[in-house]
Amino acid sequence: MRGAKKEKRNDKARLLKFAVCVFVVYVVYMLVQQQFDIKSREQELIAVQQQVEDKRLENKEIERLLESDNEQYVERLAKDEYGYAYPDETVYIDTSGN
Repeated sequence: MRGAKKEKRNDKARLLKFAVCVFVVYVVYMLVQQQFDIKSREQELIAVQQQVEDKRLENKEIERLLESDNEQYVERLAKDEYGYAYPDETVYIDTSGN
């Protein structure tokens, strides 16, 4: 009788140890996974910050050109980028690829 109780306790202890080991492995796995996610997000953040800085510099250049009353630049930008034209102007687009 005592042997059966002792064996039952040993089984419970082994099961508890196994459960704790599985839990520890799971926690370690999750921590490693989170570190990889953090590293990936940091790289994305750096890329986005670089894009923001590029756009900021582009905006400063455009503001500088607009403040200097550079009419030719504004006209070229309106025609090329936004497809504007003068009311009496006919725009032809070369589709031959040359």
